[in-house]
Amino acid sequence: MFNKHGLITRLTLLLSLTTLLFSVIYAKLYYRHVFEEELARANGTVMQIGKTVSSTASIAAYLEDKDLATEVVNGLISNDIILSAALVSKDTLLAKSILHSGPGSIQIKLVNPFFLSENIGMIHIAPNTLIIEQNARSIALGGVKTMLVVILPIIILLSTLVYWQVTRPLNQLGRSLAKILPGSAQRLRVDKHASHNEIGRIELGINTLLDKAEALFEQERSLRAEVVELEKRFRLMFEQSSSPTLLVKDEGDILLINDAAKDLLVGMGIDVDERFPENLGLYCKTPDILYTFTENSIKQKQVMQSEFEFINPLTQSTVWLSIIVLNTLSDGQWYFQVFLADITLRKTMLNQLNKRAQRDSLTGLYNRYGAELMLLDWIDNQCTFSLLLIDLDKFKPINDVYGHNAGDALLKHIANQLSVTMDTTDLVCRWGGDEFLVARLDITQQELTRLAQTLLEAINQPMPFEHREGQTELAVGASIGIAHYPQHAENLKGLVECADVAMYSIKKTSRNSFTFYSE
Repeated sequence: MFNKHGLITRLTLLLSLTTLLFSVIYAKLYYRHVFEEELARANGTVMQIGKTVSSTASIAAYLEDKDLATEVVNGLISNDIILSAALVSKDTLLAKSILHSGPGSIQIKLVNPFFLSENIGMIHIAPNTLIIEQNARSIALGGVKTMLVVILPIIILLSTLVYWQVTRPLNQLGRSLAKILPGSAQRLRVDKHASHNEIGRIELGINTLLDKAEALFEQERSLRAEVVELEKRFRLMFEQSSSPTLLVKDEGDILLINDAAKDLLVGMGIDVDERFPENLGLYCKTPDILYTFTENSIKQKQVMQSEFEFINPLTQSTVWLSIIVLNTLSDGQWYFQVFLADITLRKTMLNQLNKRAQRDSLTGLYNRYGAELMLLDWIDNQCTFSLLLIDLDKFKPINDVYGHNAGDALLKHIANQLSVTMDTTDLVCRWGGDEFLVARLDITQQELTRLAQTLLEAINQPMPFEHREGQTELAVGASIGIAHYPQHAENLKGLVECADVAMYSIKKTSRNSFTFYSE
């Protein structure tokens, strides 16, 4: 079957083109060489003919015999290699042929038949270059034909040898190789004398390559079996893990989700078929922060963890989730693993502990620690506020006379009076012992004066108390020191000291009254 792209076709075409090119170059060079040789030979022949007739021509020139001169000229042009001729005496043209033009002719001097040293005329002979070129072309063409007659059989023979020695074995090798299944035990049949020729060495090399390929295939099968087994174990571990886990593409498509994650998200009313984190963002109290958190984790390719508050649409209860995002690169594709944990119970306990740490166990008001946190937050936010430090008057005698139970009950009563008097946005705390502290944001001097008076009236309200001797009423007064932020101090410690100075100044003078700090 003819194959235009086959080795033998390309080789034959290459040899034919090379031969054609060589023949053209050879024909041109050979033609030039033959033409020059023929021209030189013709010139030599013309010179010989001219010398042969020179004695007759000398007599015609000496005698100036035009008839004899014409016979000499006609005799010369009867030769094929002579195109034209002319015979000239010293001053007279004795005879010439019809085609004679003068330029390009060979000139032969004629001497006196009696005095050989005297020139008496000249013969002009023009070679027939057309005949000479035809002869040269014929000789060159004959040489090229002879060369082609010799070369073409050589090309055919060489092509045949190449086909039988190279192309046909290679085709057989290709067909045999196509029948071999990669990774199998099949091999090429190699002749026993294979090592002595190139085709045989190629077959041996291919068999060696097939041996290595089979080993690699076996190794790959073994590795693939291990991967399948590991994948089964991983999937089993992933699906049965008690930790809610998702495997997500970087575009947000959820590829895998284990049962724990399904139970958690479905229980929160979240659609597990939607993209992450948009499905969580629908019920997150801070969705923008959640989206930014996820986006930063994907961009920075770092492990990131954060906690977010959600509203369960099914129960309208608060759910806290801890979210850990771990980025993984596999086969040029980025994935991220999302680990979820319901930390609602922990958050609730922490909030309760934090509340207990900030609340006074007796009165339920903020304690000193809780009050300081709120006041520092106001200061950090550059809020303007006024602080009232309250110290109870004549509280110790009640403790001494009626006991600590009476003192505790009175402290609760005072705390309740203060809470009722102040707004929910105000700060009310038991500063310590029989000292209380209240604070209000953005209050004018006049409003503050009215507030202090109202607080005194609330504190002065007596409290009924049952004791062994019967029922009585317990009442105390209060000394109140007032300071303003940031007018009197730029930090909490300095502000409390200012209020303390004002409070002790009123306690030493009048008691059951209030005063503003003044420097």
